[in-house]
Amino acid sequence: MKHFVIFLLFTCFSSFGQTKSFPNLAYGKSTQQVLDLYIPDGNLSDVPVVILIHGGAWSMGGLEYTRKHAQDICNQGLVVANVDYRYVTDKISAQDLLADINTAVNYVSDLSTKYGYAKNGYHIVGISAGAHLALLYGYTKKNVKSITALCAPSRLDSPEALEFLKKTGLFDIVEKLAGTNINANGINPALTDISPYNTISNIPTLLIHGDADPVVNVSQSQNLYAELKTKGVETKLIIREGKGHDVGMNSPETETQNIKDITEWILQHNK
Repeated sequence: MKHFVIFLLFTCFSSFGQTKSFPNLAYGKSTQQVLDLYIPDGNLSDVPVVILIHGGAWSMGGLEYTRKHAQDICNQGLVVANVDYRYVTDKISAQDLLADINTAVNYVSDLSTKYGYAKNGYHIVGISAGAHLALLYGYTKKNVKSITALCAPSRLDSPEALEFLKKTGLFDIVEKLAGTNINANGINPALTDISPYNTISNIPTLLIHGDADPVVNVSQSQNLYAELKTKGVETKLIIREGKGHDVGMNSPETETQNIKDITEWILQHNK
């Protein structure tokens, strides 16, 4: 009976059948280098694999931020790895966070033999700071089939971004993210290097943003969308009217629509 109860705790049902979750799998030595793996029932050989990255200003939060979204995406019949990563510090910068994501992707790939899903060619989805990392990772690493970025800070060296960082007290966090001191009023090559706007490659990119976002102005996604179009990258921009920084993910109706749009984008590009 005890084993049956444990099985029920980590088994869910969806319109696509039974799903299983494997929480807090360690892909590294840090307590934050863990992920939850969600697997739908059935033949997984052609099923998309999604790497989901939570937000939290690169300095807070964890898997609990995105567990519901991970399960909801899995319920659409997709494999999902909900990935945690280390916070920025004086010794941990964006490059270390990207290394965490890469190690997590390799770990998920290694598990593919055990569970029967694809070994490579994954889709990456992120929210807020996680969306920034999803874009940066997707544009600079190989074997990413698509990117979805919700309320993404995409151009950290823009005047509006610098002004916001000064107002909110996030300046020191972004300095740690950049791995160097930055000039609040001038050119910042280190910020340019970690801005997805400046690292674009030909990866299909879905952008979702609320036009009432008080944290990351919607112009960040609008400008990235325009640049992607200029560079001939397949892209789509969805503006959620009246939605703030959560892009409606905390509202049942809008979250359902976001999950639908994310899933459709991934399925469209799972070739």
